[in-house]
Amino acid sequence: MADSDSDRTGRREDGTIVVPMRMYKGITVFSTLVATVLVVLGFVSFDAATRTDHLFRTTLRWVFEAVGVTLSVDVLNVLFGLLGVGLIVLGAGSYILGTRFKTEGMVDRDEGESSVEEEPGSDEDSRSASDPKPERDE
Repeated sequence: MADSDSDRTGRREDGTIVVPMRMYKGITVFSTLVATVLVVLGFVSFDAATRTDHLFRTTLRWVFEAVGVTLSVDVLNVLFGLLGVGLIVLGAGSYILGTRFKTEGMVDRDEGESSVEEEPGSDEDSRSASDPKPERDE
């Protein structure tokens, strides 16, 4: 027996992926959460790149020295900077992928609005100059 949601789900020609509401909520929550955490960690990495006394930086330096790798200050600055950029880009990608998902109601509403094009201010333009403006009672 076919699931009733499977008939309405799938990929649209514009790249939108239609999913059931429960799945949409989960995707939206977790993609936004992952994106937020990655962007914050990216900025923490930028902070570690500019401060030599940062906890993240000293911990990673200690780990490298325990393995036997000694890195100069300049190399650590570049590594933390690149790590920060990478984390922020990864967070943005997570958010962008999460926005590709919609529910059936969202797709139907978008298609209905695009077929009816209304000019801005058309309700004011339809009133002729000879029509009197409503008077206010004082």
